[in-house]
Amino acid sequence: MRLLNQALSVLSQHYELHRPNIEWIQNEPDKTVWKVIDKYGTYILKSDLKTNPSLIPSIYLQYDLSLQGLNVPEIISTNRRKLCVKLNNRVYFLCRYIHGQTATVLERTKAIGDFHQQARPPHSWPAYRKNLTSPVARAKEWVADYEIKLNQLKQWEQDYALPQIRPCIQLAKKSLKVSTKRIGALEDHFRKVNEKKWLVHGDLTHRNAINTKSGDVWLIDLEHSKVDSPVKDIRSLLPKILLSSMYEIYFSRFSDGRSFEELYYMDAMFPHGLHSYIGGVIRQHRLPMKPSSIQEIVLDELHKDEIISKLWSGH
Repeated sequence: MRLLNQALSVLSQHYELHRPNIEWIQNEPDKTVWKVIDKYGTYILKSDLKTNPSLIPSIYLQYDLSLQGLNVPEIISTNRRKLCVKLNNRVYFLCRYIHGQTATVLERTKAIGDFHQQARPPHSWPAYRKNLTSPVARAKEWVADYEIKLNQLKQWEQDYALPQIRPCIQLAKKSLKVSTKRIGALEDHFRKVNEKKWLVHGDLTHRNAINTKSGDVWLIDLEHSKVDSPVKDIRSLLPKILLSSMYEIYFSRFSDGRSFEELYYMDAMFPHGLHSYIGGVIRQHRLPMKPSSIQEIVLDELHKDEIISKLWSGH
């Protein structure tokens, strides 16, 4: 109740929204999201801890990208022309609410292809002036991320009695082995990332892409956006994007992606879909896991690996 009263105070004092209808959408210790309805419109109010280093840069980024005409929700300035409100140990910001349905995989594929092609960090973005991580360090982080996820899969196999995921653990080992051998190619890729300053969404789940009545797809929740490899956004679309040959649609919208197409295939070797599913079930306390759901994802990952093998032979 204290947090809700604080949110109502922020809306009244800083946005002149008095006694709006407000309802919780997400309520977690470090992040809270409300839907706010007022006679002037419908909004999303977000509250996050000040300790989140990526929050304020992402607010500036979202504001500038909306001004550029990209389909991201407009940030509403306060009555003091600020983009956010710092109160006690939290940061609040208000943005437009986007009405619509969650986008399909195809719609997300098109939307993220356009985002990668068009979105660039504006000079007003605070993070723009910071030194970008070196290509060597980023390549090492890439490989280290595979190692961490591989170890998690091994641990989950034991902790939750999931012998059916063993083939995917082998895929993860293969992915780690290939990426380790091609560390030089990863370094070259991140040199281009730093040069081009490609932006990634960073959290391209089905909940963060909204298809409106007009047919436009909007990307929401840019708190994880940063200059990074576009390959990482595709992980949220695997294996369906590859099993349905949507890669060509993506590359037709993000033409630069074709120059490192092989890296997409290399990354797709890893069973991202399985890792994401199991991790989500554990975090959301939806245990026990359904064996049939696990097996379906495993089969998709194995089928995906067959297709990658054929595509890789063409390179």
